[in-house]
Amino acid sequence: MFGWEFPPYQAGGLATATVGLVKGLIGEGVDVTLVVPFPVDHSPIGGLRLIGADHVPSDRLVVHRIETPLEPYATAARYQEVYARARPASGAKRPIYGRDLLAEVDRYTALAGAIAQREPHDLIDAHDWITFGAGIAAREASGRPLIAHLHATEYDRTGGPGNAAILERERQGLRAADRVICNSHRLATQCAERFAVSPESIDVVHWGIDREPSPEPEAEVASGLGPDTPVVLFLGRVTSQKGPDYFIEMAGRVARYQPRARFVVAGNGDMLPGLMERAAELGIADRVIFTGGLGPREVQRVFRLADVCVMPSRNEPFGLVALESLLQGTPCILPRDAGVSEVVQNAFKIDCWDVEAMTDRVVALLKHRSLRRELSERGRAELDLPRFTLAEAARRTAASYRTLIERAHA
Repeated sequence: MFGWEFPPYQAGGLATATVGLVKGLIGEGVDVTLVVPFPVDHSPIGGLRLIGADHVPSDRLVVHRIETPLEPYATAARYQEVYARARPASGAKRPIYGRDLLAEVDRYTALAGAIAQREPHDLIDAHDWITFGAGIAAREASGRPLIAHLHATEYDRTGGPGNAAILERERQGLRAADRVICNSHRLATQCAERFAVSPESIDVVHWGIDREPSPEPEAEVASGLGPDTPVVLFLGRVTSQKGPDYFIEMAGRVARYQPRARFVVAGNGDMLPGLMERAAELGIADRVIFTGGLGPREVQRVFRLADVCVMPSRNEPFGLVALESLLQGTPCILPRDAGVSEVVQNAFKIDCWDVEAMTDRVVALLKHRSLRRELSERGRAELDLPRFTLAEAARRTAASYRTLIERAHA
């Protein structure tokens, strides 16, 4: 398996999805060798030992670590800054990769063939465009079948035509794959229509959620929020795809009806400075808390503080935030065309651009405790259904694996 995000290196749902998938696959009896472009010091998966490429453990998960100054979802300018800071002193031998993201991806890809020749495997699973090249190189080296695991496309991330070089790599990976796994029917349709992938070669596997009890958070993520303070939450990358600008416009309207309400924007991204300016223009700068990026425990804390979580994404192939919110008992407002809306019933669903409808739903939830309680209880109960378990997502993924392996053997 070739992945890009894995705790503690993560910027969004891809890392969470990868962890959940690996845990579920191991529960299904699948051995996983995971290749990532950064060091992994500890495993978020209980009972597993994550080590470097110079050791082969008896555990079911082996992680190959490739040194790089990459940060997930960094802009080109940010990458140049990190690269310059990470360059070794004169005469040092520490390896540093290329000067831009595509060069980093190419270096990662160049190692894939050697790893595939050395590691025993039946199948190759590559997550998103950034690892598709590595998956193709591994298949050329080993002759094993390749699955392209698609979480989002460049059209989703940018809301427009996107980067031509990235789109071409997506196209190459999706067309070269023996089979494609998408996390929603919405994404499967896009894959077929925009990349000319045969619908018969696509499997849809909606994500599940880890139901294991989590430790109580150690740190407070926000101050001045008493037990009776209404709290509205946005959690995710602060980028155009996730619609945080719609959230701030909604906050300005909700504040007129609920002056005591506070709004938490949890996450990092290139839109953060503009959102702060807009909050000031709307006169709500003192009511909006920008937390920056949060760790897993802090995320749990902020969900428990919130009365409602709003997910106003412009393009959302799935949307794990919705499941995480419902798991913590926090009612959620979803885009009606998000992938997660295909499976979640107990949530308000709106058009992401409809700020007035978003405002109405938020005000109703803040005003009526019984409505919040009903959505909270129904949402938690819904997550008890088998389709939301890690085991079900892994079972369906493993079934796709086995079908492809059987065809390859035939």
